[in-house]
Amino acid sequence: MAGTSVASREHDAWDALPGITAPTLVLHGTDDVFNPAANAPLLAERIPGAGLRMIPGARHAYFDEFRAVAGPLVLDFLDG
Repeated sequence: MAGTSVASREHDAWDALPGITAPTLVLHGTDDVFNPAANAPLLAERIPGAGLRMIPGARHAYFDEFRAVAGPLVLDFLDG
């Protein structure tokens, strides 16, 4: 767990985000207390052509808690 904490505190890829050329979906829960929801639009704006989908009421583990919502969003993105 300590490695995760260090990575969270010290990792900074902000300057690299505009260089992402792969299709990108930023998917985030609105009620995430570990990673504030306000960060999601910042990422999506910084990555060229990125899509942004917010899952209302979802927390940090949206992929599990809101599987029925998150799964189709990801599949639609991959199909597009």
